[in-house]
Amino acid sequence: MIEVLRPLGADTARGLRLAARALSVATGPTAVVAPDLVIADAALAQITADPFAGTAMLVRPSLQGDTRVRHHLVNSVGSAFHRVTAPDHVFVGALVVASRDAKTVGEAIAVTADALESGALDGNEHDVTQLIAVAIVRSGTPCRAIELVDVPWFRNPVDPVSAAQAVSAVSDARIAQLQSNRMDDGFYSTFVVRRLSKPLTRLALRLNMSPNAVTLVSFAVGIGAAGAFAAGSRWALILGAVLLQLSLVIDCVDGEVARATRKFSALGAWLDASTDRVKEYLAYAGLAIGAAAVTGVNIWPLAILMLVLQTTRHMTDYDFGRVQRSREARVEPRAVTDPDDGSSTTESGWSVQGAMEMSSRINRRSGVRWAKRAIHMPIGERWLVISLAAAFLGAAWALGLLLGLGLVALAYVTTGRILRTLGWAGEAPADAALLLARQSDAGLVASVLARGLSTARWQRFWSSRAAWAVPAGLRFLELGVVALLCLSAFPGLMVLGFWWMAIIAFHHYDTLYRAIAGQAPPRWLVWSGLGWDGRTIIIVLAALGGLAVLGGLLVVGIVVWSLLLVFVASIQWLASFGHRD
Repeated sequence: MIEVLRPLGADTARGLRLAARALSVATGPTAVVAPDLVIADAALAQITADPFAGTAMLVRPSLQGDTRVRHHLVNSVGSAFHRVTAPDHVFVGALVVASRDAKTVGEAIAVTADALESGALDGNEHDVTQLIAVAIVRSGTPCRAIELVDVPWFRNPVDPVSAAQAVSAVSDARIAQLQSNRMDDGFYSTFVVRRLSKPLTRLALRLNMSPNAVTLVSFAVGIGAAGAFAAGSRWALILGAVLLQLSLVIDCVDGEVARATRKFSALGAWLDASTDRVKEYLAYAGLAIGAAAVTGVNIWPLAILMLVLQTTRHMTDYDFGRVQRSREARVEPRAVTDPDDGSSTTESGWSVQGAMEMSSRINRRSGVRWAKRAIHMPIGERWLVISLAAAFLGAAWALGLLLGLGLVALAYVTTGRILRTLGWAGEAPADAALLLARQSDAGLVASVLARGLSTARWQRFWSSRAAWAVPAGLRFLELGVVALLCLSAFPGLMVLGFWWMAIIAFHHYDTLYRAIAGQAPPRWLVWSGLGWDGRTIIIVLAALGGLAVLGGLLVVGIVVWSLLLVFVASIQWLASFGHRD
């Protein structure tokens, strides 16, 4: 249950102290809503009814606003006293403070009240809710920016009756539909898939289906698509293409249902992301199986290369994005009595803030923004290539085109990320370094070698500018060794090599999603799986023993890793959700 505060503005300092006192005794999330905010309850539910929102503010895009947002985090808020450099949003007047942040934020609000009473905050009449927003940011507390959907809202309207009528003119059902949209989808997903998913989302809501149930339906359809691809005939490939697109559409439904009903969970995020990876890799395998069975063409090399490429790409996508957000959107604690937000800081001789502002200006051009998203080859574009190429050109073309476009996307995003990395200075914040360290998957050998480094040097390693590439590099090394051996010295083992790699890739995704959720695999699981170093060593040693030894190891490994790194690891991870708040 989220407690909702509506501080009165007659005595600003008193309103601040009441809010600070409420946070000091809060046992759950606490929402603060401006008393003069006129808005539909359904639109406000993103703040007042979502226990997983964390500390967040409701904002709307506006170049003449009072708020700056970077990478979906609020890093500057203005007031009658506080200035904002390069604002791009306006604070709506509603926010929520997570229970874990209540003490820090409450103390910052109390300090703000002291500054107001002492006269350190001058200017015009202050707004209580606005100053609470300032206090949150100036305390250094990470604060999500939740964009209000395009519905009417008013602060201190001249005509309250007309404002209330405008707000009530938009139905709750329409607001729920708007809230179900995802803001950062690719071109194909936005303009095609999302339009097809809306009727299914309405059906799922009427049937009261949970987001996780919808995810499992999408997973089943995706497995059907892979099975059809494996049949290999022309009509089977067409059927597989249709089923893969249907799985993609249903996959959008689970997120839309979650956003419409505010039913979010770390379990749901893990289930959605992990099943997406399994479906995609099964599609690669199905295409390779079908091509070999019907046409006699061996396209397992393409399937293997795609698995290595996509796993590496995904690791860099997730890790770079989170490290970038931690470095560029994070705000250090700043005195509430300072009217400036300190955004003029430069790094490595040029302004990171200026680079972000330039990128933001470029992205305001619709054509440029959508072209950049398409070049990234997100899941919608990838699955579209697979479906169209498989249905009209055949399995070999499907994987060949996907590999070529994937390499172009990798080159594009890697170039941009390297340039961005060169603009960073100093060590990464502790949370970013911890995210990366949790993905080390170090077995006995790597752990022993790491002990030769001091704790300080080890921390500096994960805090360095390029550390975001380390987990992906380790994944590329481990999978690349298996791929190289199977594609060059032991081509007869390509099928076994693919399944070994697919299972290991699942393990690394599982590790990644745990890290994102603030967890790490238990040490017993990592060490019993030998770690990336142990698995790589035994693969190399087995290869030295010849075809029979390596083939036997791959067979045994596929069975053992399936049981340990897929089933046991999944059960342990799922069971851990029952022991969390």
